Amino acid sequence: MKLHAAVAIVMAMTGGAAAEGERTPMLGAALTYTDAPDRKAALVGGDVELALWSGRLGLAVEAAARRGITEDGVRNLALAGSARVLVADWLWPSLFEPRDVEVGLELHAIAERTWWSRDDSSDALGLGVAIRLRGGSDWEFSQLLAESRLFVHVMKSRDEASDVIARASGTMTEQPQRHGITVIVGLGAAFGAGTPNYLERSARRRSTGRVRAPDLAAPDARTYACTL
Repeated sequence: MKLHAAVAIVMAMTGGAAAEGERTPMLGAALTYTDAPDRKAALVGGDVELALWSGRLGLAVEAAARRGITEDGVRNLALAGSARVLVADWLWPSLFEPRDVEVGLELHAIAERTWWSRDDSSDALGLGVAIRLRGGSDWEFSQLLAESRLFVHVMKSRDEASDVIARASGTMTEQPQRHGITVIVGLGAAFGAGTPNYLERSARRRSTGRVRAPDLAAPDARTYACTL
């Protein structure tokens, strides 16, 4: 119920006020690696998210699909809602572009529902941390806002595999244990539109930090004439 409420709030807010410096919500995707609580099964997959920020507070909806690395029969679909807080941010020189990028540290509180099959689902609560690198385009008239993200989610579920699924799977596929701690690591990117002032901030601060080189132009002929 809480997950459904969080999803509804985010969808309702997408047409409202955007975050400070953001004109639109941030739409992103990531590749994920998941380690099951029993440490006997690992899953890889993809994750898509829609995040809306208001100042340092944000709400996000995430959907993910995962499958086992060694066990082809182990797979799941997940839907999650999260509340986020930007706890720190600072400007850092870009390694590839003549501008600064914004480095941000986020904390997440997450509620997730996972479907292992049509009749089998489990709920989990957890916390997460994310590091983001955000910047704009070099094109003067572009309002593109792009960021790279690295995140870690630690989820705890008390749901065990149901008897129906256990009997259906038999000895062909061993279902991973769900009771305990699940760690999800993801690497991805997100895109949106930013306000001109927000996009120009890094370039403006970078330019103010530059020291202008002295003018080394040679003196003209009249100067030589005076000296002679």
